[in-house]
Amino acid sequence: MGKFILILMLLSTPSQSFSNNHFLLIKPCYDCEWFRYVEPFRLREQCEIARQGLFFKGITKCVKTSKI
Repeated sequence: MGKFILILMLLSTPSQSFSNNHFLLIKPCYDCEWFRYVEPFRLREQCEIARQGLFFKGITKCVKTSKI
């Protein structure tokens, strides 16, 4: 149920372009697409802290806005 709510929250976020920000990307399964976390992070360190605090089965990574 928690995964379902997380995925709905990630899908409902509007796609906006933020300059010089980092996004936390989440991939719940190997064959799934990447989902972007709702809030951008100004610093990569903030993104990495959030990434370490996220207990989620799957793959996560922090990506700068220009690479999305």
